[in-house]
Amino acid sequence: MKITNTETTKPLVSILMNCYNGAEFLREAIDSVISQTYQNWELVFWDNQSTDKSAEIVRFYNDPRIKYYYAPEHTKLYKGRNLAIEKVNGKYIAFLDTDDVWKKNKLELQMSAFANSDYDLVCSNYDLIDPKSRFIKRANRFNKPSGFITKDLIDEYYIGILTVVFEAKLLKENNLNFNHSYNHIGDFDLFLKISENHKILYMSHSLASYRIHDNNLSSKKELELLREIKKMIREISEREFYFRNSALISKLKLVRQFMLLKLVIRKGKPVKIGNLFRFVSYDLVKFTKLLILFFVYKVKK
Repeated sequence: MKITNTETTKPLVSILMNCYNGAEFLREAIDSVISQTYQNWELVFWDNQSTDKSAEIVRFYNDPRIKYYYAPEHTKLYKGRNLAIEKVNGKYIAFLDTDDVWKKNKLELQMSAFANSDYDLVCSNYDLIDPKSRFIKRANRFNKPSGFITKDLIDEYYIGILTVVFEAKLLKENNLNFNHSYNHIGDFDLFLKISENHKILYMSHSLASYRIHDNNLSSKKELELLREIKKMIREISEREFYFRNSALISKLKLVRQFMLLKLVIRKGKPVKIGNLFRFVSYDLVKFTKLLILFFVYKVKK
């Protein structure tokens, strides 16, 4: 598509797409960027040494706004995100993974929100879709707070990285980046830190779609996530960085208990039960509430 002079006067948005063997849904993801009504963007495609046809698919697009980079070494996801951030030229940064898609007016609506407000980060609701791009449900049923929302995010984290846009200088000015020791909760860690000193706008309408498929629901990833949550609890306790430290630690422990309980009931392994009760023994009341939450969850599913 030819970019008009009017478009080039608008702020450039750098869209980061980190990829490792993401060929299956890649065309749909890239097409959703190209079809944006807001056209002044660049796609920073970070290939984390894929062995499938990802590179071939990207090179098929004859669009100078798509910048392909091949990683010098294979890394964890959030180290890859940090390396991709070093390549951005835009005033603003956004994220889209290879299996997700954007609504065509996503960037236009969000950039308009920046132009008419004092928010530092804009995010939105999003849909959940299946491997065939069929709608499953809306991620958030009700509207969520905007502003200084750290406490709200601790109570219920509702920022989807595929919906986020923020000014690039925000990271440098605050000495922030993704914690590359994580492989699953790096966005939660970063955006919670950003929320402490910056206003966040949540847009209630869905502007993107997150794809649910076997690869992002594996038991191996669940176990990795459990280890990362435990690591975050330890780091928060040591650094005392986060706003309302005790509330966040309590929330993370409850989430971890919930996940362990799901694994125990699904797999029925005695060793898991032993680990679970050793971990949750600190608060029997919270664990009772957790059991109730779990069975409500099972009924809804």
